[in-house]
Amino acid sequence: MNSNNRQSGTVLFCGPVDEPLNSGRYMIAGIEQLGYKVIGYDYRTNSNYEKDISRIVASEKPDFLFTLKGEKFSPDFVRNISKSGCITILWFTMLSLEDWMIPLAKAFDFVVMNADHNMFSLAEKGVKNVTWIHQGFSPEFYGVRDVSDLSTPSEYYADIAMIGSMGKPIYTRRSELVARLRKEGIDIKWWGPRLARQMRNIRYFCGGVHRSWAGREVYMKDFADVIRHTRIFVGQDADTPFRGKYLSNRSFAVMGCGGFYLCRRTSGIESIYDIGREMDVFDTDDEMVEKIHYYLNNEEERMRIALAGQRRVLTDYTYKKQMGKIFDWVLGNLKGAE
Repeated sequence: MNSNNRQSGTVLFCGPVDEPLNSGRYMIAGIEQLGYKVIGYDYRTNSNYEKDISRIVASEKPDFLFTLKGEKFSPDFVRNISKSGCITILWFTMLSLEDWMIPLAKAFDFVVMNADHNMFSLAEKGVKNVTWIHQGFSPEFYGVRDVSDLSTPSEYYADIAMIGSMGKPIYTRRSELVARLRKEGIDIKWWGPRLARQMRNIRYFCGGVHRSWAGREVYMKDFADVIRHTRIFVGQDADTPFRGKYLSNRSFAVMGCGGFYLCRRTSGIESIYDIGREMDVFDTDDEMVEKIHYYLNNEEERMRIALAGQRRVLTDYTYKKQMGKIFDWVLGNLKGAE
């Protein structure tokens, strides 16, 4: 492949792609939009994945092996693929850096992280060619064409929306926020798996969290429909301790669908979004309640911010853009090594 031409070549994409909701499908679409031919293979659902991948590499001679997560791959297997002349790329989209990731990352030619602290940690451990790039948004999967799709709905499902699991130990703060909003008399609904009837969740049942459940999970176009029919989305990530800069992928989906995104402040979010102009943040639960009341009473400002946020995501953070950043980085390094 000519390393000066990004829009050519074949990519063997190995990751979760067999199920309709797998994020690997967004990434494949983004790579194809750059002009590459993509062969998708789901190593998670195939027991003979090493033989299958080796056969594909031998017959199709892809220019790149792009792996999402790669938790079943052995370093030796990756090195053998690299010896065939295939450039190997690994993207870790997980927040936590686990021990098994380090030797695997060392076997790949290029490694991408979605959190800067993990990038620095891998570099300190001897991983070469590692960078930090966020995930993104695939508007076509959500039925979004452009910002002109937005209009005020005739009715709203709720003033406040949250989407995701509740009641699990890693979502304590998220569940507490729903209880707090109910206590404040704010119209809140959440979409996701039913709140489990377990002892640990008694306090949430007492707080009425189950009464705000919308009754279903939502994905893609249903997700976009909820975002269009609620005034404010409250973002609260899992309670996973983390240092450094990291951006929830949920922000891209909510803002890409035209939603007003209000989230707990995370490190580095100001370097990505214009706070108060494209989205907003809170540092405490009291501040969250205060800002919700403010934006519910200032609809024009809220809509203006939501439109600006959607424009930012559709301009800078689609999966086509994000995959382009990865391949530009890879090809730039390859050219520099010539």
